[in-house]
Amino acid sequence: MKRHFTFSRALCAPLLISVILLYSCEPSVRLTASWSDREIQPGRFSRVLVASFGKDLEKRKLGEDHIKAELERRGFMALTSLDVFGPNFATMDSAKMRQLLLGGQFDGVVTVRVLSVNEQDRWVPGGFYYGPVGYYRGYYGYYYRVGRYYSEPGYVVTDVEVLLESNLYRVATGELLWSGQSKAFSRNPTDAMAKRYARNIVDDMMQKGVLILGR
Repeated sequence: MKRHFTFSRALCAPLLISVILLYSCEPSVRLTASWSDREIQPGRFSRVLVASFGKDLEKRKLGEDHIKAELERRGFMALTSLDVFGPNFATMDSAKMRQLLLGGQFDGVVTVRVLSVNEQDRWVPGGFYYGPVGYYRGYYGYYYRVGRYYSEPGYVVTDVEVLLESNLYRVATGELLWSGQSKAFSRNPTDAMAKRYARNIVDDMMQKGVLILGR
């Protein structure tokens, strides 16, 4: 037996507002996984370089600046690769990078790079209203589709998922101490996103005991 339900606008409105608020609270970037080498003795860091790799200088600067600010907020001395070595640092080979880091007396380096960008189109139906047939193409301007009356036509949105990798290395030995993967849901990071990303990764490094303030 088919069941028919009738929803009034008065009942649907609070539900719609609740759904919108729920999705608006969803974080635009989050740390999804992290790893640390428990067999390596953690060291204390007194001078850390933050290096972001990529072609977009504006995005690199945004990421480096916020991670630097988060490290400084925790008491670390931090500098960015763009400020110290310029944009060409990201194109150097690992041996040249290590030479510059040692020469700059850095004992730790945090790196960030984009691993992948995935985009997928998704159909979003228009807002609908279950009403009498008399509303079909009537005064109220509803669209009829699959037994529902739509107040507006549907549209296509593109979901974006950016996978980011961040690593913490000990400069003297080249050892990888910590690695984390994060997901962002926009190609164009905002200040708020960059700040959340920085807080997420620094929090995790410190909680795992691999990022310790030097004395």
